[in-house]
Amino acid sequence: MKHLTYHPFTTTAPWTLRDIVIGVITGVILLISSSLFMAWFGDSMDSAWVIILGEGSLLIPVWYFTVYKYGVSWGDLGLRRFKPTILGLGCSFMIAFVIIQLIYASLLAYFGLQTQPGLDKIFQKTDFAPLLFFGGAVVAPFVEELFFRGFIFMGLRDKMGWAGAVFISAGLFAFAHVIPTAFFPIFLLGVIFATLTEFSGSIWPAILIHTLNNTLSLSVVYLVQHYHLLDKPIP
Repeated sequence: MKHLTYHPFTTTAPWTLRDIVIGVITGVILLISSSLFMAWFGDSMDSAWVIILGEGSLLIPVWYFTVYKYGVSWGDLGLRRFKPTILGLGCSFMIAFVIIQLIYASLLAYFGLQTQPGLDKIFQKTDFAPLLFFGGAVVAPFVEELFFRGFIFMGLRDKMGWAGAVFISAGLFAFAHVIPTAFFPIFLLGVIFATLTEFSGSIWPAILIHTLNNTLSLSVVYLVQHYHLLDKPIP
């Protein structure tokens, strides 16, 4: 970690605050429309496709308000090379996050609450678990980092400084998951991802750490549900 250096973004995002506000509103409308569409089909639609299509819709405002409107490259949105040493910082952040998350989940459990209620049923609504892992651990991190860090964070940091942009983008990231009990941990993740983006000059570290987090979360849910780990006595 002693060789870690600070490599902030050097380009100025041309999209305006108005673009960001309209982009966020558009994203909300697309997510609501996707939810209504999926509710229309009810249980007949595989949860893997629900995730892939719902998350994928967020690429529309990102593309329109940056690449299409201003002719910027995807590299200007953070899809650029980075120094691997930043991943060490990301892993350190995630270790601290896991500890905080365990404490937080224990406090919620004391009051009979869960961080993300209903997550254990996600594999019951898919016929192909690998596709669900692809949607939740590959598509979701990639799209969400482009939207919340590449588009929102990058656009805000030039207008209000990186600290303000971190907290606003993290807050929107947490609100987007629409689960009150999950707001705090998801907000904390948003702060971690934005900080990694700022220090690396790339959104790839955030994507990779986001992917790691989602993969571990989905794996735990899958193992508990399919192998009834909680029902087995501890040796």
